[in-house]
Amino acid sequence: MTMKYQREDRVNLGKVKEHLSRYVAKAERGTKIIICRRNRPVAEIIPIDQPPGENRTSLGCRLGSVQIRTDITEPAIPAEDWDALS
Repeated sequence: MTMKYQREDRVNLGKVKEHLSRYVAKAERGTKIIICRRNRPVAEIIPIDQPPGENRTSLGCRLGSVQIRTDITEPAIPAEDWDALS
């Protein structure tokens, strides 16, 4: 199976060490990154051909799963202990 890349970037190893996450993000967008040592190619970062997965993130809470048993507007510590904080 031959993959088609949008672009190809050549980068020396020192820059990759400084900005690895930047080059991984480029690979995710379809760019082939060729890593060089002293301007000689030694490795490459390529995108993995995978279909996008289902998002399993569940934001918020389910109805009734949280119970608040106090007044959330009153301070968490008694007023007489406020002087200890300063």
